Amino acid sequence: MTFTDYLLDFVFSAIPAVVFAMIFSTPVKYLPYVALGGSVAHIVRTVCINDFNIGIVGASFIASITISLMFIYLSPKLKAPRPVFTVASIVPIIPGKYAYLTLLSIIKMQDATEKKAPLIESFFENGIVTTSVLLAIGMGIAMPALLFYRNRPVV
Repeated sequence: MTFTDYLLDFVFSAIPAVVFAMIFSTPVKYLPYVALGGSVAHIVRTVCINDFNIGIVGASFIASITISLMFIYLSPKLKAPRPVFTVASIVPIIPGKYAYLTLLSIIKMQDATEKKAPLIESFFENGIVTTSVLLAIGMGIAMPALLFYRNRPVV
């Protein structure tokens, strides 16, 4: 990919993060930070996949750790809870293509009269990738917080 491709990827990946944040009534003053988080998450994942040949699961894990660390640092300065930023910022790295292909193979299995083996294979292959990426995102968001906040009092 060229620099222009990376720049466009960075700019356009902010849109789903901001839209998701707006749906859940994130205050307008925090939307630029959510946009930055969504852009950073997606560009980190894209660079990991394209330039470092890391699989989508590992790249999503690295991107979500990056976002979590970024907002562990920024959220106290902005005086807002960390999930306000992290939840919306990871939306651009959710594996929509694989989830769609998983559901599509289930739908096609209902109508297929013969040759269901490729559809079953597609269901499991895409379903495992979707589940793995979602688990990697969840772990990547949670692990840095567990590390940094482990000595905080509960009450």
